[in-house]
Amino acid sequence: MGVEEPIHILLVDDRPENLMALEAVLGSEQYKLVMATSGQEALKYLLKDNFAVIVLDVQMPGMDGIETAKLIKARDKTKDIPIIFISANSKDAEHLFEGYSAGAIDYMVKPFIPQILKSKIDGFVDMYITNQRHKTQSMLLQQKTQELERINDELVQAKEAAEIAAKAKTEFLAMMSHEIRTPMNGVIGMIDLLLETELQEEQKEYAEIIRNSANTLVTIINDILDFTKMESGKMELEESPFELRAGIQEVFNLFSMDANRKGLELVYFMDDSIPQILYGDMGRIRQVLINLIANGIKFTDQGGIYLVVSAGNDTDEKDNLLLEFTVKDTGIGIAPDKVDKLFKPFSQLDSSMTRKYGGTGLGLAICQTLVQLMGGDIRIEPQEEKGATFTFSVQVRNYAEEDEVSYYCPGVSAEGQSLHTDRMLVVDDHPINQRLMVSMLNKLGYEADVAEDGAQAVQMALEGEGYSFIFMDLQMPVMDGLEATRRIRDAHHSGPSPVIIAMTANIMEGIRSKCLKAGMNDYISKPVKLSSVRKMVAKHISGSVHGSMKHFPETYQESVVDS
Repeated sequence: MGVEEPIHILLVDDRPENLMALEAVLGSEQYKLVMATSGQEALKYLLKDNFAVIVLDVQMPGMDGIETAKLIKARDKTKDIPIIFISANSKDAEHLFEGYSAGAIDYMVKPFIPQILKSKIDGFVDMYITNQRHKTQSMLLQQKTQELERINDELVQAKEAAEIAAKAKTEFLAMMSHEIRTPMNGVIGMIDLLLETELQEEQKEYAEIIRNSANTLVTIINDILDFTKMESGKMELEESPFELRAGIQEVFNLFSMDANRKGLELVYFMDDSIPQILYGDMGRIRQVLINLIANGIKFTDQGGIYLVVSAGNDTDEKDNLLLEFTVKDTGIGIAPDKVDKLFKPFSQLDSSMTRKYGGTGLGLAICQTLVQLMGGDIRIEPQEEKGATFTFSVQVRNYAEEDEVSYYCPGVSAEGQSLHTDRMLVVDDHPINQRLMVSMLNKLGYEADVAEDGAQAVQMALEGEGYSFIFMDLQMPVMDGLEATRRIRDAHHSGPSPVIIAMTANIMEGIRSKCLKAGMNDYISKPVKLSSVRKMVAKHISGSVHGSMKHFPETYQESVVDS
């Protein structure tokens, strides 16, 4: 980096002819020579400009060079300027010492040799230029450092604000999920109970319409919550052992009535080489299948929906298995120019489809995210004939059951003492949910007591003979369901331990792991259906090995039972 302005050099001598001699030697476009005839005049110039070097005569009337040098070195602004003394009386050692003590860095004797003086001045000027460059670079570096610190502070503040906003968003979604699902739990649960009673055909038809409408609303709520989690990167997998064929059969059972109503075939084919038990997230696989098959039934009026499941080994790890699912329907098909819209959020191929078939347009976008999360992909196959064919793949692991695992069965004490299977406890602070769960359990042939909060549940669970099943809500006043479960498990550590089923309207990620960590055996998401309660009770009464988290390995944890 060059210096644009001329370098200032201060020449101080009381005799004009000596100043002229110095000017003749040092005159250059590079330098601006400033001449002073006394020490006082020199100090005035030093107040105005910055100088690279000072050439100072020692013997001057009034303030001599030694005194002037001491004053120059006493000021912070000028103390670092190199001073060259010029004197006709320099052979005296004491005189030399006095000059160097005053701050001179060099000494020249009159008459001086011009070339030597010029070379010394040039050397000091080079040092000055280098020093100025370092100062400039240091200043720029300091400015950059301050700017980076400012940017870093802004980023930290933005990150903190984003984290606060994300936390607030998550808490809001959890709250909204709870607030929406709690009344929906009452609607769907009571309709299930109503349909179990003797109804006239017209009443039954009305009740079915209410139930179908409520189920549609829950599906829309789930799609919106899933999409929000997908956007914020909060969507996670919850892996556990599962039986693929049973999971597929469950999905087909969901749609059997709809398919029969439209006169459609609903068939699946599964590769015999696929192991019976696998390890992965069957809940998410089920969610993708439900979406694709629901779309197939929605857009198909004749023919059927067909599922083919095959296995491949195109994975990086030998224990992994690649499952490929192909869902084909004989419906209205998809125009080639509309394919690029399929996996975009809120996208329908035609606005008229939204009016005719309904839907949020989020399903396939969520499916794509879920499949990619499971290490696979999803695509639509080219179709020459009528209909649509979707293919998606996911990675799962081969499940190897551990040898010699000690189980702790629910409803059985460590000494083998059985619990009473007819005593059940419903823990919920909402009166409608209390009545709903008690009615469902009564319908299944069980008596149930009610606790209004976690503290009351702990007290009731520890009194008398205890309960075989506890259906525990999570969000309650006084004491929540997680803390209540921990206290019940601690108290029953060596005695009979009840099966504790979480009931939650909060479907945000991490709820399942919190439930299991607290010691719960399973959980049902609200709105609760009678069929889910029946299935849950039957599973645990039948001697399932899934007990409290404190008594068996993580590989035996239960997956969510979707209601």
